[in-house]
Amino acid sequence: MNYRQQQGQFYPPPGFPPPGYPGGGTEQRLERLERQVNRFNRQLDRLDRRVQRLERRFGMTDYYSDMSY
Repeated sequence: MNYRQQQGQFYPPPGFPPPGYPGGGTEQRLERLERQVNRFNRQLDRLDRRVQRLERRFGMTDYYSDMSY
């Protein structure tokens, strides 16, 4: 363990508190956020493809071309 002992308690190295400490579990939170972002991106891709399919079906492909984003 690379925790330094201070006043009878174990303190984590700065910036990396382990789970159970205040602000701990940062790695797990980051991984969870990353999974959420990936899921949202997949959903966006699916919706985008669906919208394109519908636009083609109804001949609305030029509907957004004159809109400035």
